[in-house]
Amino acid sequence: MTRRYSSSRGFTLVELLVVIAIIGVLVGLLLPAVQAAREAARRMSCSNNFKQIGLAIHNYHSAYKQIPTQHGGTGLRVGAGSWWEGSATTNHEELSAFVGLTPFMEQQALWEKISNPSIDTVTPGFTIPTPSGMWSAMGTNPRTDRGGFPSQEYVPWATEIPTLRCPSDPGTGAPALGRTNYAASVGDSCHRIQDMGAKEGSLQPMSQWRAERYPACDRGFFQIKKESKFRDVLDG
Repeated sequence: MTRRYSSSRGFTLVELLVVIAIIGVLVGLLLPAVQAAREAARRMSCSNNFKQIGLAIHNYHSAYKQIPTQHGGTGLRVGAGSWWEGSATTNHEELSAFVGLTPFMEQQALWEKISNPSIDTVTPGFTIPTPSGMWSAMGTNPRTDRGGFPSQEYVPWATEIPTLRCPSDPGTGAPALGRTNYAASVGDSCHRIQDMGAKEGSLQPMSQWRAERYPACDRGFFQIKKESKFRDVLDG
């Protein structure tokens, strides 16, 4: 009996190149669509963050009859004469309004760490520079640009809250304290808002340039160190 053998024909180099080219064209057409879909999802997530922040503000107002104060917190350390004198025992009234919103943004556990003394540190074994060896309730000053503020070791200030992050801006790179993509509006032309001596009744003279710009810090919803209510909003 005679056996017949058939040989299969393989791809030629030209055919292979054509297939690769077609795949490349398809990927080129589909990739922008995929990226657009992902960005749309990120925008939706960002919009949802705004909604959650808005609900948190409304719930805070319902509970306390005011919105959270911008630049609230504990005062200067005992014996300090200026806000810039470093201390690990107080936060020098430099806390963001978002701190007060934490229990209203599904961050009750984080709020418990902030509102109570603690010994937790970012770096294991770090010695907390306070007489008691503990962080005081409401934490240390969140600033990192001046000496004496060990805020990078205070766990709550180093914690990132998902509701305060926009997925379109991951913020990767150099180490930083808890990042946020949102901010409270304090006004439209503020200068050195941390130096609020004149607004607190200090007799220390100010330059005319600064004095003229302080009123601009009172045009935002979250006015510095003021108790604001929804009824104070007269333009909608």
